[in-house]
Amino acid sequence: MPDPFAIFQRVKPPGSMKVVRYDPARELKVRLFVVLVFVLVAALSYCVGGYFANTEPAKLSQENSELKIQVQTLEKETESLKQKLVILGRTSKVDREALNSVRSIIRDLEDEKALLSKDLAFYKNILAPEDSTEGVRLHAFDLLQGKGTNQYRFRMVISQVARENVFLKGTLSVTIKGVKDGKKASLSLLELAGLEKSQALGFRYFQAFPENRDYINLTLPDGFKPEKILVSIQIKSGAARSLTTVVDWQEKLETDAKNELTNKD
Repeated sequence: MPDPFAIFQRVKPPGSMKVVRYDPARELKVRLFVVLVFVLVAALSYCVGGYFANTEPAKLSQENSELKIQVQTLEKETESLKQKLVILGRTSKVDREALNSVRSIIRDLEDEKALLSKDLAFYKNILAPEDSTEGVRLHAFDLLQGKGTNQYRFRMVISQVARENVFLKGTLSVTIKGVKDGKKASLSLLELAGLEKSQALGFRYFQAFPENRDYINLTLPDGFKPEKILVSIQIKSGAARSLTTVVDWQEKLETDAKNELTNKD
């Protein structure tokens, strides 16, 4: 009698046979289990999705609010730092300007001090010269090269040394001796400087040319080679005196150029 719990089925390849157990109750349980699992997974997915759907936007919104607050705070701090930077920049600029101003004043004072020291030495030498021999003298004659060709600068001081410095009056003339076109020539230094050939003298202690003890410009004619400078002083009032001092042009030019460089240093 055939077994009610088994059936015979043909299974390829032909001629082979396999016994398959058939259990309707077990199959139903499996199907129910699969359906239950599916329902549980669907329910769980719904719950989880609902949770994230409800909580994530709120969380993101909170984080966004916090970030906005942080951004606003940083913007305020940045603006404050910018203002401080501007203030510091202005303060630094003011400090630099003040410092430069003080430095400029110090330089001016140092220059003024140096000038006063020179003036003091000059007047001291006038009133108490190393050479105490009485009489009128060429106290100083300075000669420097100018900026252009044949251009020069000069200045001079006439003084007197005496027990009683009476007021003197007289005249001054300055002649340049040299060579032009192979011949000896004489030129008036004062005329070359645009002055009168003879200058009036009137002093008790000294008289400077120019009065501010600056330099007077002169231009030599082309082809003229200077050799000597003759300074002639004629005193006609207060005393009858005359003086002629000879200065070597080239030697004087070189000496005064060296002195000028020394004074600048």
